[in-house]
Amino acid sequence: MIATPRGAATTWPQWIALGLYGLVLTMTANIVDPPWLSQKAHQLAGPGWQNTLLGGVAFIGLVWAALVQPIFGAWSDRLRTPWGRRKPFLWLGSLLLALALALVVAAPSVPMLILALLLTLTCSNMVQAAYQGLIPDHVPEHQRGQASGIKGFVEILSAVVGPLIAGYFLGQGQIWGPYLVLLGVYLAVGLISAVAVPSQALAEPPSRRPTWIYQVDWSRAPTFAFWLAHRLVFWCALLTLRTFLIFFFRDTMGLTMEQAQSLNGTLSAVLGAMILILMVPAGTLADRWGTRPLLQGAGVLAGLGTFGFLAASRLAGRPELPALLAASLMIGIGVALFIAASWTWITRIVPPEESARYLGLANMATALGSAVARLSGPAIDAINRSTGGLMGYDVVYGLAGLLFLGSLLLARPPARALQTDRR
Repeated sequence: MIATPRGAATTWPQWIALGLYGLVLTMTANIVDPPWLSQKAHQLAGPGWQNTLLGGVAFIGLVWAALVQPIFGAWSDRLRTPWGRRKPFLWLGSLLLALALALVVAAPSVPMLILALLLTLTCSNMVQAAYQGLIPDHVPEHQRGQASGIKGFVEILSAVVGPLIAGYFLGQGQIWGPYLVLLGVYLAVGLISAVAVPSQALAEPPSRRPTWIYQVDWSRAPTFAFWLAHRLVFWCALLTLRTFLIFFFRDTMGLTMEQAQSLNGTLSAVLGAMILILMVPAGTLADRWGTRPLLQGAGVLAGLGTFGFLAASRLAGRPELPALLAASLMIGIGVALFIAASWTWITRIVPPEESARYLGLANMATALGSAVARLSGPAIDAINRSTGGLMGYDVVYGLAGLLFLGSLLLARPPARALQTDRR
């Protein structure tokens, strides 16, 4: 029988409590980008340049996010307070984030929008850096697949609710509505976490400071590089699809901006519901089968779904909702497998005493993959202008499908690396 260390969270209610900040962070991310940023691009950019502005602003912000999260992670690993090493970052970051989000909504120009987004991402990464350390801090290793499945479930739930909230309010031209909802959710999560999240962690803070904040001890986690590469490739493909959907719907289906926002919210909700159903079972399978079979299945399903998405739009002459929905559900199954298996993999290989810093470094793959995906915006606009049509969406989405399939090559590290990794 495996002994339960002091400070361990071993039940589903405890795992849910550890994932609540993931709920509010994911909801925020899914309201800011693409709904809010698409709306701001619609307001501030001229015709034919909206994808460029949307992608460019998000690219700048995500590169910044990739740099700052490891710093907050390292600080969180070393912090010693009566409330533990995570809670102060969670609480202070949430307060500052609420203020920064108001600046995004109110930004009257592109420079102000960029500044507001940088402030938002700085504060959200302060919260996320500490939040990502909660499972390694409080969950024994043999239960992290299930805990990661719960974490993914909570985050996908908010990924469903976030676009629905944004679609409802923005579909009526009410840009401040989602902000008021977020304020209420942050307050509720902060109060619950104050009571339900343990302060005592399983791992002690590191005894010595790393020589460099971005330093990685590859000998302690030989497959870390493969995880980074896999995450970057898969996430880049996923965010390429997601970021430009609102403009895709508007341009290819002849919708108004409000109708496109509403359709994006509806489709995201249906897709998210499918992921929710599969998330916890996928985490359990990751504990039993290992992460590689799930990651390989994720790449195949998401790749085939992406090409099905393109075929549905081309064969019908214009995208029809049932065909788009069927292809999206295939992508959704792949994403569910990816989220559960990827997080299980990384929580098993990071050094426990520096989990937040390493997970901050790991998040660079997510942020940089997201940033590279945003470069597709200028490509879409340039190809559309040069061809006089909508070929830019076909080219960029086709490349995303190839990236999904290409992630298969990175989901199986060499045997010599696996021999010394804690799989």
